[in-house]
Amino acid sequence: MTSWSRTWKGAACAAVLGLAGNAAAHDLQCLKRVNGEASVEATTYPFTANYTFDVTNTHPTLPSILLTAVDPLMVLKGFEFPSLPVEIPVGQTVSHALSVVFDSYDDCDTLALLDGTLDANIDNVFTATFDLGLSVSTARVTCGQPSPDLTCGSATRTLGYYQSHLVPLTACLLGGPINLGPVASVLTDVGLEGILWGDPDQFLSGTARNDLDRARFLLAQQLLVATCNQRLFGASPGGGVLAQALSFLEGTTCGSMDSMTGTLRTFNASCSRGPFPPLYITGPATPLAARALGIDPSLPSLGTCTDPQ
Repeated sequence: MTSWSRTWKGAACAAVLGLAGNAAAHDLQCLKRVNGEASVEATTYPFTANYTFDVTNTHPTLPSILLTAVDPLMVLKGFEFPSLPVEIPVGQTVSHALSVVFDSYDDCDTLALLDGTLDANIDNVFTATFDLGLSVSTARVTCGQPSPDLTCGSATRTLGYYQSHLVPLTACLLGGPINLGPVASVLTDVGLEGILWGDPDQFLSGTARNDLDRARFLLAQQLLVATCNQRLFGASPGGGVLAQALSFLEGTTCGSMDSMTGTLRTFNASCSRGPFPPLYITGPATPLAARALGIDPSLPSLGTCTDPQ
């Protein structure tokens, strides 16, 4: 979830000016934090990383205009700084917040591998630009790997695991196409990765998803993951939950879909520290290659949510 506000704050990060003479007339500084700190470690999961992005006008007498505010890695988690360009009065700050939930170590590690460095740290850069320069700030999340859980039963894995591991997806497809109702019927690695890496807020074309299409897509992601957990590890949420999830996908009651999405997320994370079955081959984590492979097959629907008022 995201939020935006203008507040009186102090901020501290390096500003890189493009010109010398009049640069002081347009001074902006940015500050990025996660859970209020420059660096945090995820030691238990689910782990919530609450990011804040502040841009402050530090000029003593003149307003400054924020032209762009970007964080390329966080775009994958829904980052979009609103209402740009925006004029910031003297001494004031515009702020943006983004909450990112990592259901498991795999979710965290997959994002860490996408920042360009092969380590367990998510190091992403927030950049704010103005007329005569730019300002940058970073924050770090270190993905701590928890101890294996030998007591939770059949293994499960979360979205991040399947996003970055191609070998299990190929094995999952040996069980046949995965029916995701009106969202898609996926039968290739391209389609699977397209769903796993697709943007819940917009289609591949850039067209925004309406509330119905967004609810369906989020549920389809978790249903795909749950189906592979069942096929690969024999894990099951029980009670006909997967069939019920498919029936919700085919309907238009968004509240029921949202609730089922939460149920499947919980199931998919329930034994994410459990050991793999004997002779199971997980393969390397290659999120860059997997993301490049995926093409989101979903298309806009003509329906809308029909939840009871």
